[in-house]
Order: sequence, then C-alpha cells, then structure tokens
Amino acid sequence: MSSKYLNLTWRESTPSITRKNKNNDSYYESSLSIIKSFSKLINYPFNKNTSFKTTLIRYTDKLLTECGNDTWPEFFKEPEEPAKRTVDDGNYTDWIGYGDISMSPYDTAWLAMVPSKTYKESGSAADFELAFPQCFTWLLEYQESSGSWSGTGPGSIAPALSGLLALGLFRSRSGRYFEDNLQELGFSLGQYNNAFQMTIDYLRVTLNDWNIDDLDMVGFELIIPYHLDALEKLEPSISFDFPDKARLLEENQRKMSIIPLEAIFALAAKKQPITIVHSIEAFCNTFEMSRVQNEGFQAINGCYGSSPAATAAVLIHASRWDDKGYEFLKKILERRPSYSKTHGCVPTLCDVGIFETAWVTHSLSGIMLNLSEGNGFKRNKSGVKQLLEKNNAFIEYLQALLKEANGKLRWVSWDNRIPADVDDTAVARWLIRQFDANSECDLDLLIRSFYNGKYFITFPVERTFSISCNAHALSLLILEYEKAKIKGIESMSFPVMTKSGIAQKVKLEGMIVSVADFIIEKRSKDSIWTDKWNKSPGYPTFKAIDILLSLTHHPEFLNALNSLDSSGLLKFCRETVEWTLKTQHEDGSWGEPSKNAMGNLEETSYFVRLLKTSSIYYTGDKSIRKSISKGQEYLKNHLDEAMNTPGYFHNSEPYLWINKQLYTMPRVIKSSMIAALWEN
Repeated sequence: MSSKYLNLTWRESTPSITRKNKNNDSYYESSLSIIKSFSKLINYPFNKNTSFKTTLIRYTDKLLTECGNDTWPEFFKEPEEPAKRTVDDGNYTDWIGYGDISMSPYDTAWLAMVPSKTYKESGSAADFELAFPQCFTWLLEYQESSGSWSGTGPGSIAPALSGLLALGLFRSRSGRYFEDNLQELGFSLGQYNNAFQMTIDYLRVTLNDWNIDDLDMVGFELIIPYHLDALEKLEPSISFDFPDKARLLEENQRKMSIIPLEAIFALAAKKQPITIVHSIEAFCNTFEMSRVQNEGFQAINGCYGSSPAATAAVLIHASRWDDKGYEFLKKILERRPSYSKTHGCVPTLCDVGIFETAWVTHSLSGIMLNLSEGNGFKRNKSGVKQLLEKNNAFIEYLQALLKEANGKLRWVSWDNRIPADVDDTAVARWLIRQFDANSECDLDLLIRSFYNGKYFITFPVERTFSISCNAHALSLLILEYEKAKIKGIESMSFPVMTKSGIAQKVKLEGMIVSVADFIIEKRSKDSIWTDKWNKSPGYPTFKAIDILLSLTHHPEFLNALNSLDSSGLLKFCRETVEWTLKTQHEDGSWGEPSKNAMGNLEETSYFVRLLKTSSIYYTGDKSIRKSISKGQEYLKNHLDEAMNTPGYFHNSEPYLWINKQLYTMPRVIKSSMIAALWEN
C-alpha cells in the first residue's frame, strides 16, 4: 500500500461497492460463466494483443475465484456462510480449512512415526505396522542425495531430525520382523541402511556448522532438543555433539522454565486459546500426552494446534488411541495435491485460510481501489464490475469472521484452540475500513490485546517481535487517525497497561509515534529489516518502507519521531532504497536463487513494490524507474507460467515463509506479483 491509500481525502468520496441481492441467482450464474470462459485461457498465455492491464485483471479474477471456491462451494453467493464454520457452536466436525500451501517433510516424518491402533494397544513387535505407511515410504523414496529432505542450512535441521527419528523407531518397534516389514513396504535392508546413515552424516555436518542465532523457526528451542533427546533414547542410541549444543540446551531450559504448564492446562479447561498446542510434540517427555486429549486442546475436527506433527505426537504418545486425531490426519493426507510428491505428504500448517484470504485481498486492495475510481476502466464494465463484486464478497467474509470471533482473528479458519493475532486482525480491519464506508473499528480491543506500550506483539508471551505485524498495525492506526480528523475528532486516547499493571491513557498520536520509532530502531546496519514470519528481508523491508514514507504527509508525527523531519525521514528511507538497487540481480530479480533464475518471484515482487512506493517520493530518479522496469520485466517473463502451472511455486521457487519448517504460499505470492506489475 502506498501513502496514497492512507490519504482519506480522496477515499471518503469513493462509492461503496455493493453486490447484487443474495437471493438473485443472476450474479452466481454470471460468475460461473466468467469462470468457464476464463478456464479456456488457463493453459496458455493471454493474447499478445490484449492490453497488459486487462491481462492482470483477468489473472486477478482467476485468483479471487480460486480463493473463493476453495473457501466454500458457493462463496460468492453467501460469503458469510463459511464464517459460521469457524466456531464450535456449528459442530462442523468435517471442516478442515482451506488454502494453498506446500507440503512438509518435518510433519510427514511425524506421521511416519504413528503406529497402527492394534500395535499401540498390544505393544507386540508381531503386531507392528504403521498407521500411515505412505509417509514412511515417502521418506525413503524422496530423500535428497545430501541426506536431507529440505535443502541445506539451519532450516533443514528439524526435518532431518524428525526423519531420522521415524527411521529409527521403525527398526526398534519392528524387532525381529524388521526386514520383513521393510520388504512389505517395498524396500531392502540396504536401502534403509543407506538412508539412515546418510541422514546421520548430513546432520553431523550441518549441526557442526550451526549457529543457533541463524535459525528462528517456530519453537525451535523446544523442538530440536526434544528430537535430540528422543534419538539418544533409541536402541541403538544416536547422539550428536556440536559447538552450539550447550547454548541450545540452555535456551531450552530457559524457555521451559517460563512456560506455566499448569496455568496452561487451567486455561485449556476453560477452552481458552493457547499457543503451545501448535508445537505440542516438543512436550512429549514433559507431561503425559493424555492430558491434552480433551476439547481444551483438541479442535472439534480432531486436530491439535492446526499441526499434523502435533496431532501425530498425541496419537503416538498418549496412553489411549485418538480416533478423532487419526481421522483428521487421514483427511489431510487425502487432500494432498498431486503435484507435491517430492515435498512431503502433509503441510506444516493444516489450514492457512484466514491468513491467505487476508493477504491476497490486502495485496490486491490497491488495484481494487484504483478500479473502483474508474481509473482507466469503466466501473460498470462487465469484467471490472464482477471483479469488484468478488472483492466485496471477501470483505463481507472478513466482517463475518470478525463478528463470529468477537473482534479478533487468527490465521486458521477453523481451529478455535489457536489464539488470535494482531497481524490477521489488523489487516482484516484495515481492509474493511477501506471498502465499507459504514464500518466501525474497535481500536480499543486491538490495543488492549496486543499493544505493550511500545509496539504490537503478535501473540502473548512471544519470544521475538515482528516488524511486518507492526507495519500492518501502524497502517491501521494511521487510517483511523485520518478518519477521525475528517470527522473533526481532534484526539483519541486509549487505556494501555503499564509494566506495573496500571492502566494509563495514551493518545493515538503518541502510539503512532511509538510504533514508528520502534520500526526505525530495528533496522539493521545494512539498512534493511528482518522478520519472524518470512525468511526474506524483502517482506518486512517493503512493509516498513511503505508505512514510513507515508509519514512524510504527517509533520505532526515527524516532530516527535527521533528528531527526524520530513527530509531526515526521506534520507533514512533512501538508504534502504540504495541497498535495494544494489542487490538486484542482472536478470532483474532479487533474492535467493530459484530453479529458473538468479532470484525468485516472491522476493522480486516485494522489492518492486518497495521501489514503486519510493518512486512517488523520489520523483525523477531514473535509477529507481530503471530498476522497477527490470524487475517488472522479470515478473512478466514468468507470469503466465506462474499463474497457470499447478505446483509452480511448490516445485520451482524457494520456500520463504517460516513455521516449524519453511513453507510457501502460492496464492499470496501471485497476488504480490500482480500488485507489483499493476500501474495506476
């Protein structure tokens, strides 16, 4: 979003977008017609005679259609309906969420450890068989030549450890039937031994080179020590010594000491959302897993923490078999896309529904606002009109979600055991305020829940902060500040809890300055930002520069902002622009290599968007414009293939989003590409 989208002067006069009456089937039928006619174009590029902006509109329509249909079969007729499936009251036990996400070797290995119900109840080697043998088969079939299952570097450690543990448990549980069980799955002892030793060798080298400061995966200080301990308990034992092991174990003990487990169980008993349920596999040796087999931890559809690994851990370690968890994992396996074979059988997040919806809509918001103004296209033109109606359906969906969730959103669409976060909540509220002139925003709830007096936390008791989350929250604060000004409201104050536990009134303006100061303060010496949710510096750096440059329109903030006036802020941001210009590859891309280029599409889209915003403030700078053109040309060259090839981002592009292992979000990347290529 450029600063233009924060200027309410023009936006307040923009007509609201209204869909046809929900009882009128003409809208649904016309949508189907558009989808059918558009599907003819899926397997080949658009006609070269068609204007490029029209091409982008068509791809935008295709993307929104995909997102909507994946959410709910009749999403564009009743966008509020799927929101009802996100709460327990509806008892929709078959609702497993939605979203396009890559598969995970780490979680697949955990499913490969789950024994059958018969073996779990008897414990006899003669009864041993796997609940999900296809996951174990995947480990032996798709191990990389290096011994890893997920590339190289720190992000490959957890998948390799879980894969090794799955291989080791298969042998120890099989006993004297080990070779027979291998043969039943179609593998020889030699194949197994080779895979086993390759994994050990890979881990010894990788762990020896590992600086734990270079890894910020979700819960790594809990998850990796658990795996190391479990491997030492195998027969025969496997142990790893490496330079940073002592420091890792110290961090593990520190983290464990501050997790109030009994308080967490008390909260779960009241069905209060808790964060550790997502990484419950790290606690298999800490408490009896049967303690989590209740509705305080387990979602109504059987999942634990929206995590296949966590769900598998309960099946493995709880004293009694978990039928609901087993059935859920079966459904996740059945949903596996055909193009994901080499990357695992299950995703690292069972559901990314709300996250995907909000981020796609957020990236495309500038285009929608542009089209609603009639900029270059008539608003009542058939394709544009239907595109705007689809966008409005997503706004209605987000509004319904907020209503069902009592004002705060989480990233999953169905698991009420996952707590709400500031990121999804702020992005959704920002979108609603942009497109619904009659909407209201409960800033007080957002501030009470997530503002710590200096910046916004993502979740309670988080280990590290997020720059992108704070950029999104700051964007919403500024939007509300500007709306208040238009209404003649001079100042708004909100109660903020201090460290001493006393609520103190803080003005909105002061909060804006505080968060902006925090973002400025956290820039690295290289003039970029890093983040806990995306491996690429492009993602948080684009978000930070976008919002900071918009502050040049607000001298009242700059007066209190680290002594930076307008020119000082422009100079500060220019240093980041210079870094961006210098790091562009010769082929026009940015970032780490993909299969097709020196960089990749996701990071390139972020940096192009950063420079597009920058070009508004550094007018006449030919170096910025030249860099944008090169970056856009690179994106154009891959646009048709990326938009139309199933599994393109799963198979050809690096995984940059961070969870317990790296993953990719194709629809989010596609929306960012479209935003980077769109010219107002």
